[in-house]
Amino acid sequence: MLIQRYDPHELQFAYCYRVYFRWQTSHRRPYPPLATLTRQELDALARRYEIRILELTCNNTELLTIVSLLPHESISSCASKLKGQVSKWLREKLELTVPTKLLSRGYFACTVGKSKARVIERYLDRQAAHHGYSNRSLPPTLVQQYGLREQDEQRLAVRHARVIARFHIVLSIQKRRGVLGSQEAGKIAAEWLKVQIELRTAIIKLSFVPDHVHLAVRFNPTVSPPDVIAALMNVAQQTIQASLIQAGLDRLWERTVYLGSYGDLSSPQLMKYLKNFHFDD
Repeated sequence: MLIQRYDPHELQFAYCYRVYFRWQTSHRRPYPPLATLTRQELDALARRYEIRILELTCNNTELLTIVSLLPHESISSCASKLKGQVSKWLREKLELTVPTKLLSRGYFACTVGKSKARVIERYLDRQAAHHGYSNRSLPPTLVQQYGLREQDEQRLAVRHARVIARFHIVLSIQKRRGVLGSQEAGKIAAEWLKVQIELRTAIIKLSFVPDHVHLAVRFNPTVSPPDVIAALMNVAQQTIQASLIQAGLDRLWERTVYLGSYGDLSSPQLMKYLKNFHFDD
């Protein structure tokens, strides 16, 4: 049987993808017009890229914002687009006629979501009980937690930026068939760990039940989520191809995927923080 591979462009997403950015002017030079930039103005500038500005605060030297992104957008590309638009806006406000570096090259970014990191990871721990498998003598489930090593941190890092990008991903078996026993789950987990370097990711936690799997994973900010997800889907499908055929399925996964960003703070908390933020004098 020919098993068709998954392409990133065919995936459909239920998603909540939010990122907090903070950057400064070049050499912290004060530019008074920057302090007047409003959320509505930045949202209008970002609209051409389908980036939504959820909250914004800034002064003469710094800009802090929370944005909502489409699943295909990488964090690095979003930062480049936003900084380019703000730089162009600021150049016009300052009436500059010669090229001038207005914004610093570096930035800080982290994903945020409706839930905090500890809530997401506890939720993955409870999948067996939630779906009624925990009382079986041999429950067909697998939960694995992985610590980040120095080489993982290096793989996730980019020059001139500090970024922490964490995502909760849910993949469902086609027709919700229960093909993921603990043996199949273990094989998939082992293969996913092998491709982390290639995909520039680091798996934090995996939680398998027979008809779906939850992943908590960190991404390098240059990668596009659908590219990583499609690759993981293909690796898993190839790994348990025999079980797939036995179950009478022509593909392993449903094309609809859940993608949720998260971090140490929830997005409602961070939005409230920005609304009341006061810069140091």
